[in-house]
Amino acid sequence: MTGLVFFSLIVAMMSVQAPAVEKIADGVYRIGQLRVDTVKRELIAPATVNDVMTIEFLANTKGGLKAYESAITVETDAITFNAALILLGLDPARGKPSRFQFDPGTPEGDPVELHLEFKGKRIRAEQLLLDQRSKKTLPVGPWVYTGSTFYDAGHGKVFVAEQDGVLIGLMHGPAAIIDNPRNDAVDGFGFFVINPALGVPPGSHVSLIITALKR
Repeated sequence: MTGLVFFSLIVAMMSVQAPAVEKIADGVYRIGQLRVDTVKRELIAPATVNDVMTIEFLANTKGGLKAYESAITVETDAITFNAALILLGLDPARGKPSRFQFDPGTPEGDPVELHLEFKGKRIRAEQLLLDQRSKKTLPVGPWVYTGSTFYDAGHGKVFVAEQDGVLIGLMHGPAAIIDNPRNDAVDGFGFFVINPALGVPPGSHVSLIITALKR
């Protein structure tokens, strides 16, 4: 089943309008503000650094409810973001989202790498997140595509990522479409902040780059 067909089935199940997919080159598509390269298996999204005191999530949707505790806001909604990831070949059927926020169990799914670009340089997303307990940034390594979760609200399926406005988690939660598989962050609520050494003040424009890795 192709990514486009799989996505269409999800959209139909949720009774929402599918975002338009525009082909701009061989293997390259635009979905809203997102650029998807199916050859490089890479998604590029514009984002903005949030004015946040403590971090529970890496990324939230535009206008999302969790901006006050997310490091960056991505210029997209959760449905479009998930569609773009499915086009990269990521499969939610292999995902195992966290059961609840701060779940000590490890979320599972197809592996991805996360990078940020700003001021002409590219860094691992882990470098953005400073643990004030250890004075170190988050350990480098793959993140996992869980696909978030759904629940039946009686009038159709609700996509929890869209409801909560969460795209990328940090401390294991059921809403995140991409989550952090490292267990050392689960007990870190209140300790993670944006790394001041990077010099990216609130309001800074960055690009979020997601690369699908081989399983």
